[in-house]
This record gives sequence, C-alpha cells and structure tokens, in this order.
Amino acid sequence: MGFVTIKESHIESDLLVLKSVLESEGIKCFLKNQYTTGIMSHMATFVVELQVHESDLEIAQNIIKDFNSK
Repeated sequence: MGFVTIKESHIESDLLVLKSVLESEGIKCFLKNQYTTGIMSHMATFVVELQVHESDLEIAQNIIKDFNSK
C-alpha cells in the first residue's frame, strides 16, 4: 500500500487549504512536487499533487466532497 494522488494543481495554494482540512480530520497527507513547482513555477508542466495513503482514500474523498459542497 502506498500513497495516491487525490487532487492536482499548478498552484500550490489551491491544495494547501484542502491539505489543512484533511489534516484537521486526522488524515495524513502531503504535497508531492511542492518544492519543485516553487522553484520551477514558470514551467506549466509541473503540478503539485495532494496525496493520501491508499487506506485513507475513501474517507479523504468524502471529506473533500463535503468541503466543496459548502
């Protein structure tokens, strides 16, 4: 079991809010490519990926769905 990407964005701040929401619910997550995109933000091919552990995937998706519906 590993980590899976649940959301991608070229803009890191778009994912920081979701990361905070997930962590407040006890879901451990991280931003893949966080530093690469900060250094190479002028290249549109780099995206930041919000990742959670596979075992938390369904719960995380439900939390994000509820958050987005508010």
